[in-house]
Amino acid sequence: MKLLVVDNDRDMVEMVVGWLRTRGYEVHHAFTNERARQVWLDKRPDVVIIDPERKGDDSLAMCREMRDAHDALVLVLSKTYGEDAESAFLENGADSFLAKPFLPRQLLAHLRALSRRVRSTLMRNPSTIIEVGPLRVDTVRHEVIRSGTTIRLTPTESRLLHLLAANANDICTLDQILTHVWGFGEAGDNYLVKAHIRHLREKIEPVPGKPQFIMTSPGVGYMLKRHVVEVSEAGAIGSIGGISEAGAIGSIGGLSIEPA
Repeated sequence: MKLLVVDNDRDMVEMVVGWLRTRGYEVHHAFTNERARQVWLDKRPDVVIIDPERKGDDSLAMCREMRDAHDALVLVLSKTYGEDAESAFLENGADSFLAKPFLPRQLLAHLRALSRRVRSTLMRNPSTIIEVGPLRVDTVRHEVIRSGTTIRLTPTESRLLHLLAANANDICTLDQILTHVWGFGEAGDNYLVKAHIRHLREKIEPVPGKPQFIMTSPGVGYMLKRHVVEVSEAGAIGSIGGISEAGAIGSIGGLSIEPA
């Protein structure tokens, strides 16, 4: 899930951005509305985290304007709190509200709640077909077509691959996968995800032991890579992003090439 943090408190922004990145989120930031518009259009965030009371900037108005170009959920962080303040923010374009100061676990809880709303939109159109490089994921037929070859999936595998495909090149955290695919979050069994990732690799990877589609971010989650180089039938050594696959373990921006 992509996040955009908009605030002119640089210390707070650096702290929040750094902490959220350690949790596996892709996070971008802006200190002004003008810069926020640019980042919003360029990065297409799923959630925008803002302080709407910054001097000289009407951030909620900016968010309403930007939603016409690209939708995103809005989480307000504000020193003004109480029922009246919260109602005012929600009525003027916010989707969620968190009073400052806040604990990290409170912010994470709000993001998880918003994440469920973001992920739930993926299944509203059951005929959605997502194409990622040589993969064509069909969520109605529970199948994926890879370079002309049709591969059948179980409904659970289909939901999992659909989630990864809808967020291609972005890491989906373990919590997000559990919530979207199985309906529960942090308390879930991460081995359940690992087992289904292994099954998916056995079905869609030319060489399951050297995955080139489903990449692992150790301790964080998984990512479906958009641009890949096919491994030859003979199992010849290739490269992804200049990283050799000759060894058992490699990395792509912190992502492991070894099986989960």
